[in-house]
Formats: sequence, structure tokens, C-alpha cells
Amino acid sequence: MAVPSQLVSEVELFLPRTPILSAAETARAMGFPSSEALSKARQTGRLPIPMFQLPGRRGWFAARHVVKEWLEGALAHPAPMLGDAERGSDWTTPDLTDT
Repeated sequence: MAVPSQLVSEVELFLPRTPILSAAETARAMGFPSSEALSKARQTGRLPIPMFQLPGRRGWFAARHVVKEWLEGALAHPAPMLGDAERGSDWTTPDLTDT
């Protein structure tokens, strides 16, 4: 599915112009509350993109084009609302009246 050009330009403007993003930049772009939260997701295998280390540099990094592709995919196919996914389509309000 093609991503609308307006969406692509907004993603382009949102990301830093460098080809490699630091963990802090990656966390901000992906909506993590902190780089520590991103690190924990990476360590537990829940990060949807690969990260790598660079010789002579401390920390973890991500390729800008990978983060860009992930953002475009996430914005083109938003996840369902939290309550919808937990309840399922056949969920009904429980009857709390005394009968």
C-alpha cells in the first residue's frame, strides 16, 4: 500500500537529517518515553527495528531509513484502540443489575 505523499513529507521533516540516529533520537522518533525504555525494548527483543553499535562510539544506533520505513508503516496502518483489541468484537457490557 502506498503511503500518501503528505504523510511521507511529514515523516521526512520529523526525522533528523543524519543517516544514523542515536538511541535518544530513535526513542523520540518511535514514541518511547525515554532512551532507557527503548533500550529495555531492544534488550527484551520487543523493538521492531534492528539497532547496532559502531566501533569507537558508545551506545546503540539505528539507520535513519529503517526508522523512516517503520514510521511510515505505523502511520499507514494504525493499531486498533487498546480497548478494542482487549475486548474483541463480541464483547458486551456486563449486566450489573440485580434480578
